[in-house]
Amino acid sequence: MIIQTFTEESSAAALKRGPTEMGGDAIVLKTRRVVMSDNAPMFEVTACLEKASVARASDLLTGDKTGWPAPVKPETRPEPESKPPMEAKSEETPRQSVTELPTISLKADTPSEEDGDALDQRINAIDRKLNQLINLGIKPDGISRLEMFQEVHRQLKEADLPDDYLEMFMSTLVENYDGSTDIMTYAHERLASQLKTTVDDTIEFRPGDRVTFVGPAGSGKSSAMGKLAAWLTAVQRQKVRLLSLDDHKLAAFDEICSYADILGLEVIPPPAAQEESDKDKDTVTLIDCPAMPAQKEKRQVLKEKIGQVQPHYRFAVFSCMTRSRDVFEISKMLKELNPTHLILTMQDIASCLGTVVTAARATGLKIAYLSDAPGGMGELRVPDPEVLATKLLNAEVTCD
Repeated sequence: MIIQTFTEESSAAALKRGPTEMGGDAIVLKTRRVVMSDNAPMFEVTACLEKASVARASDLLTGDKTGWPAPVKPETRPEPESKPPMEAKSEETPRQSVTELPTISLKADTPSEEDGDALDQRINAIDRKLNQLINLGIKPDGISRLEMFQEVHRQLKEADLPDDYLEMFMSTLVENYDGSTDIMTYAHERLASQLKTTVDDTIEFRPGDRVTFVGPAGSGKSSAMGKLAAWLTAVQRQKVRLLSLDDHKLAAFDEICSYADILGLEVIPPPAAQEESDKDKDTVTLIDCPAMPAQKEKRQVLKEKIGQVQPHYRFAVFSCMTRSRDVFEISKMLKELNPTHLILTMQDIASCLGTVVTAARATGLKIAYLSDAPGGMGELRVPDPEVLATKLLNAEVTCD
């Protein structure tokens, strides 16, 4: 918001000058008659512009960074000397040195009068917002820091980052930029640094560990389970077996059976899974769970089933195809199942990867793995913050 004061010889001229210089959206806060140092009567109008564009604000603030004109100090006009009345003219009522005129608004829906305290509060609020605008760093050429980062903001908005995270990140970005590097490189470094705090690369599976996979239907739980089984078997050379708690969807058990056949693993069907969960202490047991129910009562049943197998790790699985606005709703239900880490699937076919950030923010969990779409023997990968930041900013990615 910008406040300026205009002083002219007539009230009409002062009222005309406000919208001419500040634009038609300007609002007149106050008008009054003042006496200048040479005893000449003048009219003073104080106007404000509530929603000025950055470029417009730069023009109005040029020369005086506070945006406030130098105040005109009213002076008391000396009383005229007593003179004998003239027969041809009647005695006029002496004019006061300062006379308040009614507040005039350039907008029809603006009240014509305001309480004195309320007006002071409004002016103070305008002053604070004006200082915020100045703190954005208006440059002499009219380009603000905010404008310099418009492309970064656009890219991250298109990546579907949550609004609160985006607002916080952009505020930090603008405030701390020192101009020592180019905008995109600086944004990439800051984003990668923040993403690093959302990744857990310390997970190690030991014989006897039990691992569950929970999430909504179609999120890629069974696929993530098969890929982890392949990595543990082929790379870690660990003994692995597969269990299923999904007694609702027959195709889910068929899918994990196909992984078991390829890898030569033992697979335990749903009826015997709970009885077998505490055997084979030298084996890493991966447990497939049914899709998370929408009904709270059914989620409670699933929670009890998971509790009986006493998993060491509970992976909440999200598809990167899920929009950020839906992730928050899903996260509320998933929290009832007490997940410990996140797995994000289908990142290779997702048009934007904001879900990765949103899932971590909504659940308060760290990301353990990223994976591609189901099928084949694709691996689970610990997220690389540098690569992820590059993808979120839609920059060119180089893979070794």
